[in-house]
Amino acid sequence: MSEHMKKHPIRAHSSNATFYITDHHITYAIPKNIAKKYTIEPNKLKRKKSRNSFPAKILFEKLDKKFTKAGALLKGLRARENLSQLEFAKKINVTQANLSKMENGHRSIGKIIAKRIEKIFNVNYRYFLE
Repeated sequence: MSEHMKKHPIRAHSSNATFYITDHHITYAIPKNIAKKYTIEPNKLKRKKSRNSFPAKILFEKLDKKFTKAGALLKGLRARENLSQLEFAKKINVTQANLSKMENGHRSIGKIIAKRIEKIFNVNYRYFLE
């Protein structure tokens, strides 16, 4: 294959491409390209204490409708580890297509794969079971 035909590796999570959001002492790493889909107009926010603070529930209410909880957690874990889908899939011994289906809620993660994730990334496997 000639040099100009080779594909460049895709890095969805380069520097400054991730938001870090803390809610109830838990920090979430959200890719900016995903967060842009869930922007909220300022008049929809019910602010109480601070102009820059609002509940995460308001920010992510659409996220629950598009992704399953386990899929969103899986995508967040991949973002936290700064891995492409292909790199992450190789680490947990699944295909990239299956990982994509799991992240988007079209396939359940399952106990066996959840336990692989726990072993490799030191997270509780029960988070990925629905």
